Amino acid sequence: MQKAAAELGISDRGLAKICSRHRVPNPSRGYWARVAAGQRFKLPPLREIDDPALDRIEITATISHLSENTQEMLRQAKVERAERHAEMVSDPSALSQPVEKPHRAIVATAKALRKAKADEYGCVAAAGTGLCGVIVHSDRIERAVAFLHSLATVLEADGLQLQPDETRMKIVVGQDMVAFTLTEKTRREKHIPTEKEQELYDRQQAKRQRAADRRGWHLYSSLPHQQPWPEYDTIYTGQLAFVVDSWTHGLRKSWTDGKTQSVESMFENIVSGLKVILSNNKSERERREEQERQRAELARRHALAKKRKEREEKRIAYLRELMQLQREASDIRSWLASLPETATADSASDLGRMVQWATGRLADLEALTTVEAAAVQLEGNALFPEIDELHDPMGEPPERKYYW
Repeated sequence: MQKAAAELGISDRGLAKICSRHRVPNPSRGYWARVAAGQRFKLPPLREIDDPALDRIEITATISHLSENTQEMLRQAKVERAERHAEMVSDPSALSQPVEKPHRAIVATAKALRKAKADEYGCVAAAGTGLCGVIVHSDRIERAVAFLHSLATVLEADGLQLQPDETRMKIVVGQDMVAFTLTEKTRREKHIPTEKEQELYDRQQAKRQRAADRRGWHLYSSLPHQQPWPEYDTIYTGQLAFVVDSWTHGLRKSWTDGKTQSVESMFENIVSGLKVILSNNKSERERREEQERQRAELARRHALAKKRKEREEKRIAYLRELMQLQREASDIRSWLASLPETATADSASDLGRMVQWATGRLADLEALTTVEAAAVQLEGNALFPEIDELHDPMGEPPERKYYW
Protein backbone atom coordinates (compact mmCIF):
# COMPACT_ATOMS: atom_id res chain seq x y z
CA MET A 1 0.00 0.00 0.00
CA GLN A 2 2.82 2.40 0.83
CA LYS A 3 4.63 1.80 -2.46
CA ALA A 4 1.47 2.00 -4.56
CA ALA A 5 0.33 5.14 -2.72
CA ALA A 6 3.72 6.79 -3.24
CA GLU A 7 3.47 6.18 -7.00
CA LEU A 8 0.01 7.75 -7.03
CA GLY A 9 1.12 10.71 -4.93
CA ILE A 10 -1.23 10.07 -1.99
CA SER A 11 -0.88 8.61 1.49
CA ASP A 12 -1.23 4.89 2.15
CA ARG A 13 -4.15 5.67 4.47
CA GLY A 14 -5.87 7.59 1.67
CA LEU A 15 -5.39 4.68 -0.71
CA ALA A 16 -6.78 2.27 1.90
CA LYS A 17 -9.92 4.42 2.24
CA ILE A 18 -10.37 4.43 -1.54
CA CYS A 19 -10.07 0.61 -1.64
CA SER A 20 -12.56 0.26 1.20
CA ARG A 21 -15.01 2.64 -0.49
CA HIS A 22 -14.87 0.70 -3.77
CA ARG A 23 -14.80 -2.74 -2.08
CA VAL A 24 -11.33 -3.58 -3.34
CA PRO A 25 -9.59 -6.09 -1.01
CA ASN A 26 -6.13 -5.09 0.16
CA PRO A 27 -3.46 -6.70 2.36
CA SER A 28 -3.85 -6.42 6.11
CA ARG A 29 -1.15 -5.19 8.45
CA GLY A 30 1.81 -7.55 8.53
CA TYR A 31 0.69 -9.43 5.41
CA TRP A 32 3.96 -9.12 3.52
CA ALA A 33 6.05 -10.03 6.58
CA ARG A 34 4.09 -13.25 6.95
CA VAL A 35 4.44 -13.97 3.24
CA ALA A 36 8.19 -13.48 3.57
CA ALA A 37 8.12 -15.92 6.48
CA GLY A 38 6.67 -18.60 4.21
CA GLN A 39 2.97 -18.41 4.97
CA ARG A 40 0.51 -18.87 2.12
CA PHE A 41 -2.79 -17.07 1.75
CA LYS A 42 -5.72 -17.47 -0.56
CA LEU A 43 -6.26 -14.25 -2.49
CA PRO A 44 -9.80 -12.89 -2.06
CA PRO A 45 -11.71 -12.37 -5.33
CA LEU A 46 -12.95 -8.99 -6.48
CA ARG A 47 -16.62 -8.53 -5.69
CA GLU A 48 -19.20 -7.91 -8.35
CA ILE A 49 -20.22 -4.24 -8.39
CA ASP A 50 -23.73 -3.20 -9.41
CA ASP A 51 -23.36 0.44 -8.38
CA PRO A 52 -21.98 2.47 -11.33
CA ALA A 53 -20.57 5.00 -8.84
CA LEU A 54 -18.21 2.29 -7.55
CA ASP A 55 -17.32 0.86 -10.94
CA ARG A 56 -14.64 3.45 -11.74
CA ILE A 57 -11.89 4.78 -9.48
CA GLU A 58 -10.42 8.21 -10.16
CA ILE A 59 -7.56 9.45 -8.01
CA THR A 60 -7.06 13.19 -8.56
CA ALA A 61 -4.84 13.97 -5.57
CA THR A 62 -1.66 13.05 -7.40
CA ILE A 63 1.74 14.70 -7.60
CA SER A 64 2.67 13.11 -10.92
CA HIS A 65 1.96 16.39 -12.74
CA LEU A 66 4.40 18.27 -10.53
CA SER A 67 7.92 18.97 -11.70
CA GLU A 68 10.73 16.61 -10.77
CA ASN A 69 12.27 19.32 -8.58
CA THR A 70 9.02 19.71 -6.63
CA GLN A 71 8.62 15.96 -6.19
CA GLU A 72 12.20 15.70 -4.96
CA MET A 73 11.51 18.62 -2.61
CA LEU A 74 8.52 16.73 -1.22
CA ARG A 75 10.65 13.68 -0.53
CA GLN A 76 13.36 15.76 1.11
CA ALA A 77 10.81 17.63 3.23
CA LYS A 78 9.44 14.34 4.51
CA VAL A 79 12.93 13.19 5.51
CA GLU A 80 13.75 16.55 7.10
CA ARG A 81 10.55 16.50 9.14
CA ALA A 82 11.42 13.07 10.47
CA GLU A 83 14.98 14.12 11.32
CA ARG A 84 13.94 17.43 12.82
CA HIS A 85 11.03 16.10 14.82
CA ALA A 86 13.14 15.60 17.94
CA GLU A 87 14.64 19.08 17.62
CA MET A 88 11.29 20.85 17.45
CA VAL A 89 9.59 22.29 20.49
CA SER A 90 8.43 19.37 22.55
CA ASP A 91 5.43 21.32 23.84
CA PRO A 92 3.51 22.90 20.92
CA SER A 93 1.75 25.22 23.34
CA ALA A 94 5.09 27.04 23.74
CA LEU A 95 4.53 28.40 20.23
CA SER A 96 1.40 30.21 21.42
CA GLN A 97 2.88 31.92 24.49
CA PRO A 98 2.65 35.75 24.52
CA VAL A 99 5.53 37.47 22.75
CA GLU A 100 6.85 40.72 24.17
CA LYS A 101 9.11 41.58 21.24
CA PRO A 102 7.65 40.22 17.99
CA HIS A 103 9.84 39.56 15.00
CA ARG A 104 10.53 42.75 13.04
CA ALA A 105 8.58 41.40 10.06
CA ILE A 106 5.34 41.32 12.07
CA VAL A 107 5.83 44.27 14.42
CA ALA A 108 3.30 46.39 12.53
CA THR A 109 0.85 43.49 12.29
CA ALA A 110 1.10 42.72 16.02
CA LYS A 111 0.66 46.39 16.93
CA ALA A 112 -2.40 46.75 14.69
CA LEU A 113 -3.94 43.54 16.03
CA ARG A 114 -3.45 44.53 19.65
CA LYS A 115 -4.90 48.01 19.12
CA ALA A 116 -7.75 46.90 16.87
CA LYS A 117 -11.32 47.39 18.03
CA ALA A 118 -13.33 44.18 17.91
CA ASP A 119 -16.70 44.06 16.18
CA GLU A 120 -19.97 42.93 17.77
CA TYR A 121 -18.88 39.29 17.57
CA GLY A 122 -15.41 39.91 18.99
CA CYS A 123 -13.60 39.68 15.67
CA VAL A 124 -10.60 41.89 15.06
CA ALA A 125 -11.25 43.91 11.92
CA ALA A 126 -8.94 46.89 11.78
CA ALA A 127 -7.10 48.53 8.94
CA GLY A 128 -3.43 47.73 9.18
CA THR A 129 -0.49 45.84 7.78
CA GLY A 130 -1.39 42.31 6.86
CA LEU A 131 -4.70 42.27 8.73
CA CYS A 132 -6.59 41.10 5.68
CA GLY A 133 -4.57 37.94 6.06
CA VAL A 134 -5.09 37.61 9.85
CA ILE A 135 -8.68 37.46 11.07
CA VAL A 136 -9.18 36.11 14.57
CA HIS A 137 -11.23 36.68 17.69
CA SER A 138 -9.81 39.21 20.12
CA ASP A 139 -9.16 36.37 22.59
CA ARG A 140 -6.79 34.75 20.08
CA ILE A 141 -4.72 37.82 19.20
CA GLU A 142 -1.73 36.82 21.30
CA ARG A 143 -1.85 33.28 19.96
CA ALA A 144 -1.85 34.57 16.38
CA VAL A 145 1.03 36.97 17.10
CA ALA A 146 3.08 34.20 18.74
CA PHE A 147 2.49 31.86 15.81
CA LEU A 148 3.47 34.51 13.25
CA HIS A 149 6.53 35.41 15.32
CA SER A 150 7.71 31.78 15.37
CA LEU A 151 6.96 31.42 11.66
CA ALA A 152 8.91 34.55 10.72
CA THR A 153 11.86 33.47 12.88
CA VAL A 154 12.10 29.97 11.41
CA LEU A 155 11.61 31.17 7.84
CA GLU A 156 14.31 33.83 8.20
CA ALA A 157 16.77 31.17 9.35
CA ASP A 158 16.07 29.31 6.10
CA GLY A 159 16.51 32.38 3.88
CA LEU A 160 12.79 33.16 3.49
CA GLN A 161 11.13 36.44 4.45
CA LEU A 162 7.67 37.02 5.86
CA GLN A 163 6.50 40.33 4.38
CA PRO A 164 3.00 41.56 5.31
CA ASP A 165 1.51 44.31 3.18
CA GLU A 166 -1.74 46.24 3.31
CA THR A 167 -3.83 43.39 1.94
CA ARG A 168 -2.21 40.05 2.78
CA MET A 169 0.50 38.06 4.50
CA LYS A 170 3.13 36.76 2.13
CA ILE A 171 6.40 34.86 2.15
CA VAL A 172 9.06 35.93 -0.32
CA VAL A 173 12.23 34.28 -1.54
CA GLY A 174 13.97 35.84 -4.52
CA GLN A 175 11.46 36.38 -7.33
CA ASP A 176 8.88 33.99 -5.86
CA MET A 177 6.10 34.68 -3.41
CA VAL A 178 3.26 32.82 -1.73
CA ALA A 179 0.45 34.42 0.26
CA PHE A 180 -1.39 32.87 3.20
CA THR A 181 -4.11 33.61 5.71
CA LEU A 182 -4.34 32.85 9.41
CA THR A 183 -8.01 32.90 10.31
CA GLU A 184 -10.33 31.54 12.94
CA LYS A 185 -13.14 29.20 12.00
CA THR A 186 -16.69 30.32 12.70
CA ARG A 187 -20.16 28.85 12.81
CA ARG A 188 -23.63 30.36 12.63
CA GLU A 189 -26.18 29.89 15.39
CA LYS A 190 -29.74 31.07 15.67
CA HIS A 191 -29.79 34.26 17.72
CA ILE A 192 -31.50 34.04 21.10
CA PRO A 193 -32.70 37.53 22.09
CA THR A 194 -31.64 38.92 25.41
CA GLU A 195 -34.13 40.31 27.91
CA LYS A 196 -33.22 43.84 26.89
CA GLU A 197 -33.71 43.05 23.19
CA GLN A 198 -37.04 41.34 23.90
CA GLU A 199 -38.27 44.26 26.01
CA LEU A 200 -37.35 46.70 23.25
CA TYR A 201 -39.15 44.60 20.68
CA ASP A 202 -42.26 44.31 22.90
CA ARG A 203 -42.36 48.11 23.40
CA GLN A 204 -42.10 48.63 19.65
CA GLN A 205 -44.96 46.23 18.96
CA ALA A 206 -47.12 47.80 21.68
CA LYS A 207 -46.53 51.23 20.19
CA ARG A 208 -47.46 49.98 16.74
CA GLN A 209 -50.62 48.43 18.14
CA ARG A 210 -51.66 51.69 19.84
CA ALA A 211 -51.14 53.54 16.59
CA ALA A 212 -53.27 50.97 14.78
CA ASP A 213 -56.03 51.26 17.37
CA ARG A 214 -56.13 55.04 16.89
CA ARG A 215 -56.01 54.51 13.12
CA GLY A 216 -52.83 56.51 12.93
CA TRP A 217 -51.73 54.61 9.87
CA HIS A 218 -49.05 57.11 8.95
CA LEU A 219 -47.47 56.60 12.36
CA TYR A 220 -48.08 52.86 12.26
CA SER A 221 -46.23 52.43 8.96
CA SER A 222 -43.28 54.51 10.13
CA LEU A 223 -42.65 52.45 13.26
CA PRO A 224 -40.18 49.53 12.98
CA HIS A 225 -41.81 46.13 12.73
CA GLN A 226 -38.77 43.90 12.39
CA GLN A 227 -37.05 42.22 15.30
CA PRO A 228 -34.20 44.42 16.65
CA TRP A 229 -31.65 41.58 16.55
CA PRO A 230 -29.88 39.60 13.83
CA GLU A 231 -31.33 36.30 12.73
CA TYR A 232 -28.01 34.50 13.25
CA ASP A 233 -24.94 35.02 15.40
CA THR A 234 -21.40 34.38 14.22
CA ILE A 235 -19.60 32.24 16.78
CA TYR A 236 -15.82 32.06 16.73
CA THR A 237 -14.83 28.49 17.56
CA GLY A 238 -11.25 29.10 18.67
CA GLN A 239 -9.94 26.85 15.87
CA LEU A 240 -7.24 28.52 13.80
CA ALA A 241 -6.72 27.70 10.14
CA PHE A 242 -3.51 28.33 8.21
CA VAL A 243 -4.34 28.40 4.48
CA VAL A 244 -1.92 29.04 1.61
CA ASP A 245 -3.27 30.94 -1.38
CA SER A 246 -2.00 28.79 -4.25
CA TRP A 247 -3.48 27.11 -7.32
CA THR A 248 -1.04 24.22 -7.13
CA HIS A 249 -2.75 20.82 -7.18
CA GLY A 250 -1.37 17.84 -5.34
CA LEU A 251 0.26 19.85 -2.53
CA ARG A 252 -1.18 20.42 0.89
CA LYS A 253 -2.23 24.04 1.34
CA SER A 254 -4.21 24.14 4.61
CA TRP A 255 -3.63 23.18 8.23
CA THR A 256 -6.45 23.54 10.77
CA ASP A 257 -6.97 22.96 14.47
CA GLY A 258 -8.68 19.65 15.11
CA LYS A 259 -9.86 17.59 18.03
CA THR A 260 -6.40 16.23 18.82
CA GLN A 261 -4.03 18.65 17.08
CA SER A 262 -3.42 22.34 16.63
CA VAL A 263 -1.64 24.46 14.06
CA GLU A 264 1.21 24.80 16.56
CA SER A 265 1.62 21.01 16.68
CA MET A 266 1.80 21.01 12.85
CA PHE A 267 4.32 23.85 12.74
CA GLU A 268 7.12 21.85 11.13
CA ASN A 269 4.71 20.48 8.51
CA ILE A 270 3.57 24.01 7.72
CA VAL A 271 7.13 25.25 7.29
CA SER A 272 8.04 22.28 5.09
CA GLY A 273 4.83 22.73 3.09
CA LEU A 274 5.60 26.40 2.48
CA LYS A 275 9.09 25.52 1.23
CA VAL A 276 7.68 22.91 -1.13
CA ILE A 277 5.05 25.31 -2.49
CA LEU A 278 7.68 28.02 -3.00
CA SER A 279 9.93 25.49 -4.74
CA ASN A 280 7.03 24.48 -6.97
CA ASN A 281 6.24 28.15 -7.69
CA LYS A 282 9.86 28.66 -8.70
CA SER A 283 9.75 25.64 -11.00
CA GLU A 284 6.48 26.84 -12.52
CA ARG A 285 7.87 30.34 -12.99
CA GLU A 286 10.98 28.99 -14.67
CA ARG A 287 8.83 26.74 -16.83
CA ARG A 288 6.65 29.70 -17.87
CA GLU A 289 9.72 31.82 -18.56
CA GLU A 290 11.21 29.03 -20.67
CA GLN A 291 7.93 28.66 -22.57
CA GLU A 292 7.81 32.41 -23.13
CA ARG A 293 11.43 32.36 -24.32
CA GLN A 294 10.61 29.53 -26.72
CA ARG A 295 7.52 31.38 -27.97
CA ALA A 296 9.58 34.54 -28.51
CA GLU A 297 12.29 32.55 -30.29
CA LEU A 298 9.73 30.82 -32.47
CA ALA A 299 8.11 34.17 -33.27
CA ARG A 300 11.54 35.54 -34.24
CA ARG A 301 12.14 32.56 -36.51
CA HIS A 302 8.71 32.98 -38.10
CA ALA A 303 9.52 36.67 -38.71
CA LEU A 304 12.79 35.69 -40.38
CA ALA A 305 11.00 33.07 -42.46
CA LYS A 306 8.47 35.68 -43.58
CA LYS A 307 11.26 38.07 -44.63
CA ARG A 308 13.09 35.26 -46.46
CA LYS A 309 9.90 34.44 -48.33
CA GLU A 310 9.42 38.08 -49.32
CA ARG A 311 13.06 38.29 -50.42
CA GLU A 312 12.74 35.09 -52.43
CA GLU A 313 9.72 36.52 -54.21
CA LYS A 314 11.74 39.63 -55.09
CA ARG A 315 14.62 37.48 -56.34
CA ILE A 316 12.31 35.45 -58.56
CA ALA A 317 10.59 38.58 -59.84
CA TYR A 318 13.95 40.17 -60.76
CA LEU A 319 15.18 36.98 -62.43
CA ARG A 320 11.97 36.71 -64.42
CA GLU A 321 12.35 40.35 -65.47
CA LEU A 322 15.89 39.70 -66.77
CA MET A 323 14.75 36.56 -68.59
CA GLN A 324 11.84 38.44 -70.12
CA LEU A 325 14.17 41.21 -71.33
CA GLN A 326 16.58 38.63 -72.80
CA ARG A 327 13.78 36.84 -74.58
CA GLU A 328 12.56 40.14 -76.00
CA ALA A 329 16.09 41.02 -77.16
CA SER A 330 16.48 37.60 -78.74
CA ASP A 331 13.16 37.95 -80.55
CA ILE A 332 14.06 41.42 -81.85
CA ARG A 333 17.47 40.17 -82.96
CA SER A 334 15.88 37.25 -84.83
CA TRP A 335 13.32 39.53 -86.48
CA LEU A 336 15.94 41.98 -87.63
CA ALA A 337 18.04 39.16 -89.04
CA SER A 338 15.08 37.92 -91.07
CA LEU A 339 14.53 41.28 -92.84
CA PRO A 340 15.97 41.92 -96.36
CA GLU A 341 18.73 44.51 -96.70
CA THR A 342 16.48 46.81 -98.72
CA ALA A 343 14.08 47.11 -95.78
CA THR A 344 16.81 48.07 -93.36
CA ALA A 345 18.39 50.55 -95.74
CA ASP A 346 15.21 52.52 -96.52
CA SER A 347 14.95 54.94 -93.62
CA ALA A 348 12.33 57.12 -95.35
CA SER A 349 9.59 54.50 -95.10
CA ASP A 350 7.60 53.50 -92.05
CA LEU A 351 9.24 50.07 -92.09
CA GLY A 352 12.67 51.66 -92.17
CA ARG A 353 11.86 53.91 -89.25
CA MET A 354 10.47 50.86 -87.32
CA VAL A 355 13.70 48.99 -88.01
CA GLN A 356 15.66 51.90 -86.59
CA TRP A 357 13.45 51.96 -83.50
CA ALA A 358 13.74 48.16 -83.03
CA THR A 359 17.54 48.46 -83.36
CA GLY A 360 17.57 51.08 -80.61
CA ARG A 361 15.27 48.97 -78.46
CA LEU A 362 17.62 46.00 -78.89
CA ALA A 363 20.57 48.12 -77.79
CA ASP A 364 18.70 49.25 -74.69
CA LEU A 365 17.74 45.66 -73.81
CA GLU A 366 21.29 44.43 -74.30
CA ALA A 367 22.51 47.20 -72.00
CA LEU A 368 19.99 46.24 -69.30
CA THR A 369 20.88 42.55 -69.40
CA THR A 370 24.64 42.83 -69.16
CA VAL A 371 26.52 41.54 -66.11
CA GLU A 372 27.55 45.06 -65.19
CA ALA A 373 23.97 46.34 -65.37
CA ALA A 374 22.71 43.45 -63.24
CA ALA A 375 25.44 44.12 -60.63
CA VAL A 376 24.45 47.80 -60.44
CA GLN A 377 20.76 46.87 -60.13
CA LEU A 378 21.42 44.36 -57.33
CA GLU A 379 23.73 46.61 -55.36
CA GLY A 380 21.56 48.19 -52.65
CA ASN A 381 18.60 45.81 -52.93
CA ALA A 382 20.13 43.31 -50.46
CA LEU A 383 18.73 40.41 -52.43
CA PHE A 384 22.00 38.44 -52.25
CA PRO A 385 23.98 39.81 -49.26
CA GLU A 386 27.41 38.46 -48.38
CA ILE A 387 26.31 37.95 -44.74
CA ASP A 388 22.76 36.69 -44.68
CA GLU A 389 21.06 38.17 -41.60
CA LEU A 390 17.91 36.22 -42.42
CA HIS A 391 19.63 32.83 -42.25
CA ASP A 392 18.13 30.36 -39.73
CA PRO A 393 20.65 27.64 -38.77
CA MET A 394 17.76 25.50 -37.51
CA GLY A 395 16.03 25.54 -40.86
CA GLU A 396 12.46 26.47 -41.51
CA PRO A 397 10.32 26.82 -38.34
CA PRO A 398 7.27 24.59 -37.85
CA GLU A 399 4.00 25.94 -39.15
CA ARG A 400 1.83 27.86 -36.77
CA LYS A 401 -1.14 25.95 -35.39
CA TYR A 402 -4.41 27.73 -34.86
CA TYR A 403 -7.05 25.98 -32.75
CA TRP A 404 -10.11 27.95 -33.71
